[in-house]
Amino acid sequence: MLNLKRVFKNYEETGSLNAMVNLFGFIGPEIFLTKSGDAGIVLELHGVDYECLDTPTLDALTKRLESALRLFDENYRVYQLLFKRNRQPIPHTFSGKPVVDAAIRERIAYFAQKAEDLFSLSIFFVVLCPAFSARRSFTNTIFEFPENPRKALTDLRARLSSTACVRLNQREIERAESVLRQKIESFRTHISDFVGSRILGKEEAFTVLKRTLNFDPAKLAAAKLKHDTFLDYYLSE
Repeated sequence: MLNLKRVFKNYEETGSLNAMVNLFGFIGPEIFLTKSGDAGIVLELHGVDYECLDTPTLDALTKRLESALRLFDENYRVYQLLFKRNRQPIPHTFSGKPVVDAAIRERIAYFAQKAEDLFSLSIFFVVLCPAFSARRSFTNTIFEFPENPRKALTDLRARLSSTACVRLNQREIERAESVLRQKIESFRTHISDFVGSRILGKEEAFTVLKRTLNFDPAKLAAAKLKHDTFLDYYLSE
């Protein structure tokens, strides 16, 4: 006999997918905030053409990249996203000269026949910096009680509750954003002469993060931020 209670119990315990996604929203043109109180940024990287390099050169560039990554200490988290996709359009332009344009068309047609076996690679770094209030200890919250009892009680209730809760103020968010930007710019400076990098704006960053959940090109093309700022989000509630 089918137990409907057990079926619905599994369904109710599954929950919604958005509860598993840590992205909360964007606090600026490029910086986003997670539900756990981390400030993050998305970098697009253009790697080195390794096919034309010898082994010593590759080893030297690898060590330089490792050295640059050490700029992010234990308080940071760096995620590398690599997307591999075939049947991508090949960028090309025509010169206006009939002979040259004919050669370009033949070359494009040749690659089109091999589209199934040709792939494009996209590399992104997602760097997270923990917000400062999220790192405060239980003791600091206790010491804050005489000066601001209401805020201290709220923080204690959040820490002791079964549902995680992070409270951030504007000053902490701005400080985390400033520190993260400084680290990112230092990292880009260290790799600027052999690896191209670009900080993605909020729309592009949102599309990259959504791509980790859905690979459908049609879905990605229609991926748009529902709320441009936190203010828009709260006004709509």
